[in-house]
Amino acid sequence: MPDWTHHLNNLANQLWRFSPACRIPADPARLRLVAHRGAYISGNNSPAPENTLAAFDRCVEHNIWGIELDVRLTADGEPVVHHDPACGRLFQRADIQISNTSFDKLRRQLPQIPHLQEVIEKYGKQMHLMIELKESWREHKPLQQQLTSLLAGLEPAENFHLLSLEPDHLEGFRQLPPAALVDVALTNVKDILRQNHTLGHGAVAGSFALLGNATIRQLQQAGKQVGTGQINQPDIMNREAARGVNWLFSDTPLQLLQQSHQSATELSENKHG
Repeated sequence: MPDWTHHLNNLANQLWRFSPACRIPADPARLRLVAHRGAYISGNNSPAPENTLAAFDRCVEHNIWGIELDVRLTADGEPVVHHDPACGRLFQRADIQISNTSFDKLRRQLPQIPHLQEVIEKYGKQMHLMIELKESWREHKPLQQQLTSLLAGLEPAENFHLLSLEPDHLEGFRQLPPAALVDVALTNVKDILRQNHTLGHGAVAGSFALLGNATIRQLQQAGKQVGTGQINQPDIMNREAARGVNWLFSDTPLQLLQQSHQSATELSENKHG
């Protein structure tokens, strides 16, 4: 997420807390909370950087419903889990470009970056996998067969979804049911909604601040599922649960769950106090 988008999201998390729906406590047991890039810890030399097994392990430990992860291809076409094209932001190795580096070299240089197969084998059916494709199947034809093979043991829409900021990236996987394909909007909500309708993909995800109530109702009436993010305040989590959103994406899932459980406990004590 670009810095300006991150700042706008933080602002929206504060401003939207005044919505009446924020006062309706969400049931933590019924939330489909998705850890965006895992329950990662920010900062240099982090013990659990984003999109790593360590970050995903923390989700398992705290019973997070799902994880969102990003897939890029190495120079020899191997799908690895990493958000950025290069490795400078997370690992201070700006000299390493994923697309220009073989998987063997990447594994030697940065063993923290997992192969997609490792993630699927370790977490498939334990947590829901929201797999965001950063590469186009039109430019990387082997991606279709590779991904189809890796996901063969999982049930589409039940165990995993494919996501992309570019709806056409999902068109290479039309053998999957439409419900498994999620178009992701940033500020281009109208364009993504138009493409989603035209292509017949089964779900949309976007900013909780930009997907209004009318839009969510229209999507739900059309049989589509909806995900919203990035939710970093428990009040906003309450609001989204009250709006009937299917998935709640967050960069701070552990804090949200902790605060949600605290609120539920306080509410119960007040009722019986």
